Parts: sequence; structure tokens; C-alpha cells
Amino acid sequence: MSKRKGSSKEKQRPLAKKRKRPMLQLSDLPMDILHSIVSRLPIRQAVRTSILSNHWKHVWCSCRNLKFSFRSLVYKKGSGIPRSCKSKYDFIQRVDAVLRQHSGAGVEKLEVEFFPLHNEHAEHIDRWVKFAIASKTKQLILDFEAQCRGKEPYTFPFQLFDAATGSHLQSMKLGAISLKQLASIKPFLNLKKLELVDVNITDDELKLMLCCCNVLEFIGISRCKLLTRLHTSHPRNGIKHLQVSQCPLLQEIELHSGLITLEYEGPLMPLALPSTLRNMSIEFSDIFSALAYVLTELPSTLRHLETLTLRSEELERATLPNRALNFLYIRHLRLELNYGYLGLKADVLDLAFLLHAAPVMEKLEIHMLMDTSLQRYRKCHGKLRSLPSCPHSHLKLVEITGFYGQKAQLELAQHILGNSAILKAMKIDPKPTVTRIDGDLFMKDGLCFFDGYKVAKKYLRKADHLGVVSVVKVRRRDVENVNPYHLIDPYWIAALVEDQS
Repeated sequence: MSKRKGSSKEKQRPLAKKRKRPMLQLSDLPMDILHSIVSRLPIRQAVRTSILSNHWKHVWCSCRNLKFSFRSLVYKKGSGIPRSCKSKYDFIQRVDAVLRQHSGAGVEKLEVEFFPLHNEHAEHIDRWVKFAIASKTKQLILDFEAQCRGKEPYTFPFQLFDAATGSHLQSMKLGAISLKQLASIKPFLNLKKLELVDVNITDDELKLMLCCCNVLEFIGISRCKLLTRLHTSHPRNGIKHLQVSQCPLLQEIELHSGLITLEYEGPLMPLALPSTLRNMSIEFSDIFSALAYVLTELPSTLRHLETLTLRSEELERATLPNRALNFLYIRHLRLELNYGYLGLKADVLDLAFLLHAAPVMEKLEIHMLMDTSLQRYRKCHGKLRSLPSCPHSHLKLVEITGFYGQKAQLELAQHILGNSAILKAMKIDPKPTVTRIDGDLFMKDGLCFFDGYKVAKKYLRKADHLGVVSVVKVRRRDVENVNPYHLIDPYWIAALVEDQS
């Protein structure tokens, strides 16, 4: 019986092909999202997106943030272009070109930061201000950085603003600008933040300006050479944050009761600090010990003071009192101390007294710039000093930067580590974190960072019974033959990052 033959091969059903999802491209996103993305780019990069395709050609024209500076418009990496007259007129032409092509809608921020612009360029700058008014800009920054010798500073055109056109402004910064037309000022109904830098404004003119800004919450005043008295206690002012820096003739600051944050840099003067103060940052140019200021000048009765920042050149040693002062409300203490001229006058270990003075402190930051001529600790330098026990039951976080591994630094770190019962983290960074570099640094100084790493790893890790110490690693090859300014100075770090982008 023959076998019944079936079909030689059963027909295979063709497999359904998987549909490929179309790739989502950046240009497929909604236009408002594209505008938001492009607005985060530097202006030169934003304009360059116009060459990508026809779709992208006009996207940048709705940028919400317009920042014009020497770096963003004129400077090219490796070009060596100086800030000459040519670059000045190139800058002006490029700002004009961008604003002519911009849609003029939805501008959140217009910033012009360039030196030197002055009153000879008023025709152009006035046009930029008019653009800000027409586009209903919320944040206006005109910072010409410094007044030019022999040149009249640009006069801010208050006459262009009225109650309606000025109502869109919420933040304004004026730098190296004349306010001589202040008599024509109209109320800025919604201005919450005002910064004046290197502006020739008198006491009465500032008082008039503050009266026209009834909802002001932040005021910053820096390098204003004519101010002698500053009064912020106008009944309609609700200023929460006051920032005053380097006003050489200033003799008096009257603070109102609602102030929350005070930042001051300048000579020592009596400050009647309001009880509402929560945050204070102080740098006195004629105080040479932060600890001495805490022990002799700072009131211990500020019930709401939670964060205190002190900046000081440590040229003197503080006299420690027989009994501890108690700052019962400070939760966060930040010290930025320059021991660059240490010699034998100041002693870093004295800072251990702060554990007595601030019994409820939860976070302690000590940022130091040390004398690089002093060597890192070795056993031949003698036995480490130890202070009487001072248990602290609130300190949780400690950060120490500029740790070069010098003897007094190590003694301080060991004291804090051994007396902090609930410490959760102690970060040691051999590289300084400072806001301003005073003095000269040399190529060999970078090796101090490597020394600090070795000392912290050898001694602090050994004393770390809680497992809370972390040390930022520094390798010799990372600091050898490298300019230390490029490692620690904020200006150089920012410049290098921008060059690489």
C-alpha cells in the first residue's frame, strides 16, 4: 500500500514584518519646546541652529534669554582678540543684528555685559532698552563692568518707562551707568529685584528710587562711591534680602524688621541686626580674625539666625574667653578663611572652639587658603595636640576644603571627628574652594593638594571609627606642571570650561 503523499512542503505563511517606528527627531518636537531648548544655548550657538534646515531657520528668533557679552559674541578660542575699539564696534553690530531678526516676543531676560560701553554709544543702548520694553522683558541687565576714565557713563533712560511699560520688569541690574535722569522715574510696579553696581547715586536718589519700587524684595548695592547712608525702612518696602559690597563712604545701614538675609562686605560698622534675620554673610575688610568677630561683635540673641557665613584674612589670633558664648540658633556655619600669610600669628586649631559656641550646629563648612610655604605634617614635627573633650550632639555634616595636611589642620579635623557623636559625613578636599584668590600661586603650590590627600588618607581614615570620612582624590600627575589657578580659581575654571565648549 503506497504511502499517501502529502504536499511536498507546507506553504509557510509569510511572517508579518515588524513595523519600524519612525525615529523621533529633535525637529519633531513642538515649537514651544524647541524655543525652550534653544533659549538655553549661548546666543552664538543659538543663531547657528538656523543653518540646520528650513525648519530650524527661525527657531532661534524666539529665544527667551538673550545674553550678549564679549565671550558670547566676539571672543574666539585661540584668536587672541583683544577688547579693542574694533571688538567694541563688532559687538554693537552683532547685538543690533540679533535684535533686528528676533521676533520680539516672549523675552524673559535681556543681558548686555560688555566693557567699555559709555554715553557715546547711547543711541545703540537706548535702542536695546526700547527692544526690552517692546518685548515686555522681565529681567533687564545692563552691566558695563566699570566706568571709563574721561568718558561719561551711559545715562539710563528712565523717561522711556511709564507705569504701564515698566510694569513688566521684575528684575533689573545696572552696572557702570549714570542715573542722573532719576527725577523722571515712574513707579516700577512689579520690580522685585534691583542691583546697582558702580553707579553714581546719592543717598537721596537711592531713597527716591526705593520709593518707586513698592514690591522690592532684593536689593544689591556694590561699589557705589557716593553713598554714605542706606535706609531700607520705608514703610512700603518689604525687602527680604539686602546685599552691600565695597561702598567706601558708607557709614550707616538702617535695617528694617522684616529682613531675612543680609550680605555685607566692607569696613566694620555697627549693625542693628533685626530679630527676623535668618541668613547672614559678612566680610569685614578691617577684621583679621573671623573667630574674634564671633566672640566680640556678633550678638548671641538672634533667635532666628540659622546660617552664618564669615570671610576673613586670618592675620591675628583670637583671645578665647574663659566661658563659652552660646549661639543657640545657628544651624549652618560657613567660614571662608585666608591663612595665606599665616606665620605664627593665627592658629587653625582655635576654630575647635566653635563646637562650644554653637551647640545646635548641624552643618560646618571650613574653606581655607593656606600658606603654601608650610610643610605637610610628618611625625618629626612633633606629637599632635589634643584638646579637652567637647561632645557635640547635633553636628551631622562637615566639609573642609584647602586641606594641605598641615599640622594644625589635621589637629582640628581630628578634634571635630572625635567629638561629633552623630556625624554622618566629613568631606575633606585638599583643593581650596574660595570666592577670591588673594596673593600669588606658583606651579609648585599644586603639590600641596597632593600632600593634603596623603595626610588625610593616612591619619583621618585611621581615626575614622564611624566610617564617615571621604577624601577627594588628588594624584601627583594631576597637579604637577599645572597652573594652580586653573584648578581652584572660579574665574579661570569658568573660562577654561567655556573655551572647551
